[in-house]
Amino acid sequence: MRAIARAVRAVLALLVVTSALVAAGPREASANAPDRQVRPMGDAYESAVLAAIDRRRARRGLHGLTASDCVDDLAESRSRRMAVRDEMVHYPGLGKVFGHCGGRRVGEIIARGKGFGDPAVVVRAWMDSPSHHEVIVRPSYRQAAVGAWRDGRGVVYVSVIFRAPAG
Repeated sequence: MRAIARAVRAVLALLVVTSALVAAGPREASANAPDRQVRPMGDAYESAVLAAIDRRRARRGLHGLTASDCVDDLAESRSRRMAVRDEMVHYPGLGKVFGHCGGRRVGEIIARGKGFGDPAVVVRAWMDSPSHHEVIVRPSYRQAAVGAWRDGRGVVYVSVIFRAPAG
């Protein structure tokens, strides 16, 4: 189990991104993504991910995150796109969040794996990764949105977008 956790941490550590007022434009995705059957994990799963993140933040004396309707569509579309394309890629245009939602900082963490059907497992993997841990416990983040989809093989794709409002 520790070897799997280390492998998950290593993969996750390579895939974290935070953006501080970066306005990179979106890139075109790879041509002709396969037609894959995917389905959303649902609101209960996504709420459980956010609650698990909040518990980790509370252990460090940090405030809980409020759900952000403004970035929710982006988190949903990111995780769905990863599931449809069977890829794990950070959103290159994360800076667009500022144009739609405002704010002073935005970050994203993503995950993909068969063992991530349990929200506590995916959050534990992120917390075991120093770069993901840093994003989760960043005090300036006040809002977040979670998107999660599962493909036909049982692989779960999760995107959490964090936002620090202006002011």
